[in-house]
This record gives sequence, C-alpha cells and structure tokens, in this order.
Amino acid sequence: MRLFVLLVLMVGLFADPAYAQTVPPIDPYSTPDPTQETPLDGDELTALFLDQTHRGYYQVDDWKDSAPAFTERMNADGTTVHLRDGIKAGGTWKTRQNVVCFTYDDLNGGCFNMYQRGNCYYAVSAFTSDLVAVTVIGDEAPDCEPSYA
Repeated sequence: MRLFVLLVLMVGLFADPAYAQTVPPIDPYSTPDPTQETPLDGDELTALFLDQTHRGYYQVDDWKDSAPAFTERMNADGTTVHLRDGIKAGGTWKTRQNVVCFTYDDLNGGCFNMYQRGNCYYAVSAFTSDLVAVTVIGDEAPDCEPSYA
C-alpha cells in the first residue's frame, strides 16, 4: 500500500504542468461554445427564470439599439409573457435538466441551453447550437457585450 501511495505521488510530481492548463479561460465578450462549455442546469436554470423578467436582444443587429428587442416575464405558475415591438404574446415555459423551453399561443417557441457571461445570459438553440438571444435580468446594465453595454 505504501508503495502505491509513493508511486501516485511520484507521478504527480513529474506530470506535465502544461496538461493542467489546456483549458483556456472564458472570454467575457465571447459567444459561448457549446462544444467546450457546460450550460446552466437544474436549480441554476430554474432560478434564472422563476419569477424573473428578462430583457434582451435577438441578434447582433439588435445590440446597436439601446432599447432591448424584447422583454419576457416568466411566472412561477409556468406562464410567460413575451413583448416585442408592442406585441404581447402569452405562453408557457419550463425547464428540464439543462434546457429551458418556451411555447406561445401566437409565436414560434423553442428550447435553449443557457450560458452565463457576467450578468448576461446567452440563449443557444438546443437543436442547432445557434446563438438566438442575449438577455439580462430586469433593468441590469449588461456587462458582457460592449456594443450594447
């Protein structure tokens, strides 16, 4: 047993230190990479939406405008209200493992993996891995994307 412990310690001493540093740090201004990063899940994901209002932008072109492209209110009873360009759409939301899904009465819905950068949340399609929207909670000033911060 002592020989085994000694062997493990010796391997640790001679291990390549570069191996432990192969994962690059996350750039706070970068779009999440679903092949390299893990989305929010479980309680984190539920807390992100439960009784929260998000305001956000659908695409980079929206970021040039200081006003958010949309707001979304997720209620504790699983209902949601989406508002864009003065048009209000009701629907439902739910989380499961690492995905949040929205269905609407009058709009297309979708399912998303959510990634966090600072106080910004990136919605990436669970089906295509395309970035769909970037949001912040309430009236927070975004600290992740300098073009609309």
